[in-house]
Amino acid sequence: MNIQFMNVAVTLIEQRVTPLANLLTRNQHITAMRDSFGLAMPFVIIGSLMVPLIFPPFSLEPTAWYSALYLAIRPMLLPTFNITVGLVALIIAFGASASLAKQYRLPERLSGLTGCLAFLLFIGFKESSGTNLFLGGMGIFSALISSFFTIEVIRLFYHRGWCIRLPDEVPVMTRNGFQLLVPLLAIMLSITLINAAVKSSTGLILPDLISEALRPLIVASDTLTALLISLLLCHLLWFIGIHGALIITGIMNPFWMTYLFENQQALAQNSAPPHIYLQGFWDFYLLIGGIGSTLPLVFMALRSRSRQLKSVGKIGLVPSLFNINEPLLFGFPIILNPLFLVPFIAVPAINACIAWYLTHLGILDRVVAMLPWSMPAPLGAAWSANGSWKNMFMCLFAFFNAWMIYRPFFRVYELQLIEREKN
Repeated sequence: MNIQFMNVAVTLIEQRVTPLANLLTRNQHITAMRDSFGLAMPFVIIGSLMVPLIFPPFSLEPTAWYSALYLAIRPMLLPTFNITVGLVALIIAFGASASLAKQYRLPERLSGLTGCLAFLLFIGFKESSGTNLFLGGMGIFSALISSFFTIEVIRLFYHRGWCIRLPDEVPVMTRNGFQLLVPLLAIMLSITLINAAVKSSTGLILPDLISEALRPLIVASDTLTALLISLLLCHLLWFIGIHGALIITGIMNPFWMTYLFENQQALAQNSAPPHIYLQGFWDFYLLIGGIGSTLPLVFMALRSRSRQLKSVGKIGLVPSLFNINEPLLFGFPIILNPLFLVPFIAVPAINACIAWYLTHLGILDRVVAMLPWSMPAPLGAAWSANGSWKNMFMCLFAFFNAWMIYRPFFRVYELQLIEREKN
């Protein structure tokens, strides 16, 4: 592929993809969804850190000393796991409601709490004597829908003036509380009527219907096709300078959270986790050193004869070890550099296909824990799959594969820079 053709490709990407990306970036509901998962992330990570301790990645011998220790520790760790991962939908309901309310200039805390109450009423929280499954990963879509419904109703009532307004002399919290009374009553009554109507006609509550309606979409999102499409969009957006990962992860987070919950349930029942495409798969196989799996470029740059590349390599080494590669993206540069368009997209796509089929065949283990995306990739690949050494070696192979694909493109660019520096 020659440079002129790649320049044309870059121009087409800028003209066709940028408007859609800007539209998605500015969308208030996608922003609220992304913010809610950011709020829930530390709680899910803490719950996921309990997974190897609660569900050890090795068989327990009944007579071994560590079996008795495990049986003593497990009941103490289970509440932490259940309260963090088991309440993730409730946390997301608050986060999405508060974020959307902030964008609409509504009271954030009151709106967030209203979203939580609406969600609890929505899932029939007190109708079950046991733990309500919709409080965890099963209720993520219900949490988002109830949050958006809640804030849109509050916004409508405030905009139309259908609320109680007190004088400015009244304290702000009291004034906001009275202003919320009428829309809060409308939200509670409307959800009650919706639940009653749906249950009388179908015998199910609305979250059950939502889960069934979204099941085909959830299944379709856990496919190699969905993985490659999300990779392509993310890297095309990044190539033109738009943070594509924010858009893609914002869209995929509800699916990833649902998959994570179902994989952990399967692990607890001693069965095989069903899902492959989770955040751990995305972070530690496809984004080694950052978007585009650019970590090999750092080590190439450190040994380069080009002063520009060598200086960028020194600056970018430590951040890249923690999957932060903006120094490379803007310092090489890779963004809008036609020479790197092909490997920037091809490297993660090829690694995705290899890792997907090896996981599908059962050679690699599936992700059962959520970890910070900044964790070094080999360690993250192993830990997210409950201490799988096979996944760690797959990550190292993906690094080697990225090195081999990037190498010829790097050499061509290095020679160009050396010639320019001489002149």
